[in-house]
Amino acid sequence: MTLVDLLPEVRALPNDDKLKLIQLLAADLAMEETASAIPQGRTYPVWTPLEAFEAATVLQKLLEDERGKP
Repeated sequence: MTLVDLLPEVRALPNDDKLKLIQLLAADLAMEETASAIPQGRTYPVWTPLEAFEAATVLQKLLEDERGKP
């Protein structure tokens, strides 16, 4: 079935169904984009602030310094 065949059927849909179709197509496109950009089956390191004690200490010091200003 071609797009030309589908258009009359799509145009005949109620607005709710048209919106659902748009969402479905957008999700499919996003999935294809993501699948091609990030190979599956690999792991990637992600930085997390958990256990970043040195950063917490620096931020705490800055906060204390800021509170001490008039």
